[in-house]
Amino acid sequence: MKKIGYSTIENLKYKRSKTRRLYVLFAGISLFVTNIHLFYEMKDINNAGVFVFTNLHSFLFMQVLFIPLLIGVITSKSVELEEQGSMLKVIISSGMSLSKLYTTKLFHIMKTFTGYVFFLWMVIITEISLLGFPCFTMPIRLLRMFFSFIAISYFIMIIHYNIAMITRNHLLNVALALLGSLLGFLSLFFMKFPVLPYSWYALISSVVYIRNADGNFSLELIDITLLPATISVLFFILLYIVGKKLFSACGEPNAYRLFAPLRRRYDETIEQ
Repeated sequence: MKKIGYSTIENLKYKRSKTRRLYVLFAGISLFVTNIHLFYEMKDINNAGVFVFTNLHSFLFMQVLFIPLLIGVITSKSVELEEQGSMLKVIISSGMSLSKLYTTKLFHIMKTFTGYVFFLWMVIITEISLLGFPCFTMPIRLLRMFFSFIAISYFIMIIHYNIAMITRNHLLNVALALLGSLLGFLSLFFMKFPVLPYSWYALISSVVYIRNADGNFSLELIDITLLPATISVLFFILLYIVGKKLFSACGEPNAYRLFAPLRRRYDETIEQ
C-alpha cells in the first residue's frame, strides 16, 4: 500500500475547507479598490512610468489593511483544520515529529499565499499594460517590489502562524492581525520609518509625492529601498527557528501544554 505524505494530506484538507473563498474575497476587494484609483488617474497622465508605479503604489498602500488581516485568518484556519475531528491528536499519536508538522503546514500556507499574490500582481500589471502603459519596461524595479512584498508578508505570516500554532486562540490571532493592520496604517502618517512590519508595504513604493513651489504636489520615481525586505527575511528565519523549537518543546501528549492556562481561559470564555 502506497504511503501518503503529510503534504498530500494537507492539500486534501484544504480542498474541503473554505480557504479558497477567503482568497477570492480578498482578491476581489483589493482589485476593486485598485481599479478605482487606476481609472481615476487616467484623466491626468504626464509620465508613463509614474502612471504605472503610482497605481502600484495605491495597491501597496491598501495592502497595509488587507494582507495582515488575510494572513491572520488563513493561519488561524490552518490550525482550525487540525482541530476538526481531533486531527491534531491523531497526528501526534501517530508518532509524527512536531517540527515536521510545524514546517509542513507553514510551507503549505506560504505556497498558496504566494500563488494568490502572484495572481493579484499579474492582473494589475496586465490591466495597466492593456491601457497602453507596458509595465515590463522596468523589470528589475518590478521584481524588487514583488519580492519585497513577499518577504514582508512572510515576516507577518510567521508571527501569526506562531501565535496560531502555539496558542490555538483563533480570535486572538485574528484580532491581533486586525489591530496590527490598523496601527500600521495609522503609523504611515506619523512616522518616517514605521516600526510595525504591517505598514512596510507602503515603504517599497517607487513613487513619492513632492511639494512644488506653487504648493501643489507632483509624483516622481525613486529608488526602491530593500531595507524592509532584508529585515523581514532575517526575522522570518529567526522566528521560524524559535517557533519550531518552541512548538516541538511543548511535548507529548499535549502539544500546547506551555500555553495551557491561556487556552483554558479562552475555552471558559467561549462556553459562557
